[in-house]
Amino acid sequence: MENLRMQARAAVGSLLDTLKTMPEVQALYVLSSSAIAPRNVTRFSTDSDFDLAVVLDVPLKEDEWRPRPADTYTLVRDRLPAWIPEFSFYLPVPWGRMEVNVHQLLLQYEADPRTTWNSDKCDAYGNKGEPLLDRENAFGALISHKTREQLQRLEGEAHRLHNRITWDLREIPLRMARRVGVPTGHFVLSGALDEVVDWVYARSGRLLPNMKWKLHSLGALGLISGEQENLLIEAQQCDPLSMVDLERRCEALGEFCRTAGMDLSSGAIEAVRKAYQQANHHLLGKEASVFTDQPSPRFVPFVGRGGSS
Repeated sequence: MENLRMQARAAVGSLLDTLKTMPEVQALYVLSSSAIAPRNVTRFSTDSDFDLAVVLDVPLKEDEWRPRPADTYTLVRDRLPAWIPEFSFYLPVPWGRMEVNVHQLLLQYEADPRTTWNSDKCDAYGNKGEPLLDRENAFGALISHKTREQLQRLEGEAHRLHNRITWDLREIPLRMARRVGVPTGHFVLSGALDEVVDWVYARSGRLLPNMKWKLHSLGALGLISGEQENLLIEAQQCDPLSMVDLERRCEALGEFCRTAGMDLSSGAIEAVRKAYQQANHHLLGKEASVFTDQPSPRFVPFVGRGGSS
C-alpha cells in the first residue's frame, strides 16, 4: 500500500510543486487514502483516486456569500486565477491510469461563520488531511475551529440517532412490511443499519467519516470487535422478498446494538423516546406532558350550532 501511494505521489509531484509556487494558493492539502496523517485509517490501492484540495485566497465581499458555494464562485469568477486545474483528470501511473480530484475552496468563503462543515468534511480535513502548504496555518486553524463546532453537535446527534433507532430497528420495518410489502421493510431496516453505524461514531465522540469508509473505520479505529462486525455483516445480507429474512436481519442488528450497550427493553425504549420528545418539542412549554392519555382541551374538535358529537 505504501509503495503504491509513493508511486501515486510521484505521478502528481510536478503538479504539487507548481501549485505551491502560486501566490493565490493559501493552502494545499492531500486528502483521504492519498494522505499521510497519524489518524488516517484509509487504504490506498490501485482503485484509489488521488485527492487534493487547493485553498485560494481570493477577495470576497460579505454580500457575495451564498448557501451553495458554486453560486458564490460564479459571482467571483473574474477574480479566480486562470491557472486553476480541472476538478477531475487522469495521469499515467505504473498500474495504468489514476484519477486526480482537485477540490477547490475559497478561504474567505470557508471561514465565513455562515458556512457550516458537516462531519464528513471535518473528518476529511482533520483526520485524513496532510498539509503540503498552509500559509500562517490559517486553514489549519479553520479546520480546528470547524471540527470543534461539529464535535459539539455530536452529543445531540447521538441522542437523535438513539431515538430514531428505537423505531427503525424493528417496529417501523415490520409495520411497513405488513402495510405495503416486505421489500419496503427491508429498505427501512437498511436505513436503520446506517443509523446504528452513525450512532456508534457519535456516542464515541468520533466524527462520522465518508460513507465509503464508515464500515472499515469502525474496526480500524477499534470501535467494534470482530464479533460485532460479523453481526453488522449478517444484518446487511438480505432476501428482499422474505419476511422471515427481515425478522432475521432485525434480530442481528438488535443483537449488535445490545452488545454495543444499547438497552432495547420496552421500558428503556419508552424512556428514550419520551426524553427525546421533551428535549426537542417545546410548543406546549416545558411543563406540558408529551405522552398523554387524552388530547389537550384546546384541540378537542369544535361542534358548531346544530351539530352533534
